[in-house]
Amino acid sequence: MANTAPEPSEGLPPAAAPKPGGIAARAMAGKAPAYLATLNDAQREAVEAIDGPVLVLAGAGTGKTKVLTTRLAHIINTGRARPSNILAVTFTNKAAREMKTRIGELVGHVVEGMTWLGTFHSIGVKILRRHAELVDLRSNFTILDTDDQIRLLKQVLKAADIDDKRWPARQLASVIDNWKNRGLRPDDVPDADGFVFADGMAVRLYSAYRERLKTLNAVDFGDLLLECLTLFRDHPDILGEYQNRFAYMLVDEYQDTNVAQYLWLRLLAQGRGNIACVGDDDQSIYGWRGAEVDNILRFETDFPGARVVRLEENYRSTQNILAAASALISHNEGRLGKTLHAASTEDGEPVHVRGVWDAEDEARLVTDEIESLHGKGHLLSEIAVQVRASFQMREFEDRFIMLGLPYRVIGGPRFYERQEIRDAIAYLQVVANPDHDVKFQRIINVPKRSIGERSVAIIVDAARTRGLPLYRAAAELVETDEIRGQARASLA
Repeated sequence: MANTAPEPSEGLPPAAAPKPGGIAARAMAGKAPAYLATLNDAQREAVEAIDGPVLVLAGAGTGKTKVLTTRLAHIINTGRARPSNILAVTFTNKAAREMKTRIGELVGHVVEGMTWLGTFHSIGVKILRRHAELVDLRSNFTILDTDDQIRLLKQVLKAADIDDKRWPARQLASVIDNWKNRGLRPDDVPDADGFVFADGMAVRLYSAYRERLKTLNAVDFGDLLLECLTLFRDHPDILGEYQNRFAYMLVDEYQDTNVAQYLWLRLLAQGRGNIACVGDDDQSIYGWRGAEVDNILRFETDFPGARVVRLEENYRSTQNILAAASALISHNEGRLGKTLHAASTEDGEPVHVRGVWDAEDEARLVTDEIESLHGKGHLLSEIAVQVRASFQMREFEDRFIMLGLPYRVIGGPRFYERQEIRDAIAYLQVVANPDHDVKFQRIINVPKRSIGERSVAIIVDAARTRGLPLYRAAAELVETDEIRGQARASLA
């Protein structure tokens, strides 16, 4: 049987709220907790709106994390629920750790009892391991990473006699991930959607892949929620157990939820109905990976009687920056709307927009400005350059290197330190200097061309024996039988 043993204090009814008019309630009313005094009016409204569905529209820099953590602490401090009866969902492990730390600063060691604070995936794993047998898995199932998933899909394609060069496994993985993000099992996929891959074979391949996963007692990341949905839909008693367990639910970055995450949350919220979602429809940027901004736009329809609280006081930017951003975002269709204003009374520097011909021209313009600011006494550590995507850093880095400006890349490796760039440069260096042994040895099997360690060892030994560079030793060995098979063909 599936293991459904509750953790300590789980499954028990949440602690009762103080009786209205009672001694405890009067004591609380007489002296508000210190943490409430640090909030502005909108933040406090969001924290104290405990019961029923609540949507907090939190603009950038308006103290979203502070509201989330204070709200959780307030629920615990007022005795509304035990920590283990609260479900708090974040999108990243880093956000979950930060939230736990900040709650701990407010409520102390009690935070350790919050066993249901984590990402969608981590909570999905926890539920699935408890009830694995009910979805044809064993509790020690393994979770495949992307490389494992691609490898398994290649086997599925080969078994179906499908050319994986014409129909790549990575493309099939994207199709299947999209279906899983929409909460679709093979039988749920619309007939028309099946023709997006391999001339109508997509659903059959999805089914074969799913069967293969079950045989291996494995899941991929998409399954961590899809299998939970299957569990809840097929076993209402299990769903009821979790609906009763979670007295309060809090969800971060609600605008980034996909269909599967939305369905999962809705099923759980149908129990007690105390769900608070924090998000910003103006910051929905992950549609390419399945996020549905409509989830936040229709919150009031999904949860009748929901309270909507807008956090509009911005502590991060000046009024000029906020005005420019608001003017742009106001043109978006389908938004709930809010108007950010700066907490600071200073307008700040005006926003400048300049047109340039190309990326190199842009880099020259920016570095000229940096040198001008530096010459006026500003520290380089006070200057930042933001780009939309990491590939756009190349022209800036070229310019910084040429001018001798020290810099540090935040959020990714330097352009010339990326493996693929170093490999490409190694190829060019070998073309320019075939005797460059270090670079030749780096790229001899990149991309992989069946030149294994044994073949490389033969080349190295021959080069040492004959006193030749590796490139020339390899050229001579190709004319002999010392290296055979595919390795010889690849070197020829």
